[in-house]
Amino acid sequence: MSTMLMLSFVGRSNSGKTTLLEKLIPALIRRGYRIAVVKHTLRRDVETDIPGKDTRRLWDAGAAHTTFITPDRIVHTHRCAAEPSLDEALRDIRDVDVILLEGYKGGNLPKIEVIRAARDTALIPGLEGRVACVTDVPDLCYDVPRFGFDDIVPLADFIESLIAEQHGTLAGN
Repeated sequence: MSTMLMLSFVGRSNSGKTTLLEKLIPALIRRGYRIAVVKHTLRRDVETDIPGKDTRRLWDAGAAHTTFITPDRIVHTHRCAAEPSLDEALRDIRDVDVILLEGYKGGNLPKIEVIRAARDTALIPGLEGRVACVTDVPDLCYDVPRFGFDDIVPLADFIESLIAEQHGTLAGN
């Protein structure tokens, strides 16, 4: 797990994190990277399966774990007594170059903060590990690289430099 870059995109609700990742992922894939995404939410009422379908019916019956297998994917749902750690969530991710996380403000991973003026014009107070910002707020994030919401190529370049740095550090350079 330590050989791949893990980068967290953080920001207030409705700041544009998912929309940004939707644009960024294809740009990184075009550069030859395999991407995994982990989304964190504090909500407990999130639907992860379609009500009435077989795996949901088995989950609703009380199964501790359901697995749905199709010709092109495997979907696991696992019941947890307490909120799982990030390490638990990452345990089965392999064969990727980059793990992009949406959320995990409190973790010790490098973070790109997403700030949309229509939502809030301030940085998250006390955020540790900020390496860049994506924002439409003028003159914000002067101490780290700053990107606009449409700056997908420069943002992908920046992430590629983080990947290279990660590999250089691991190689002892």
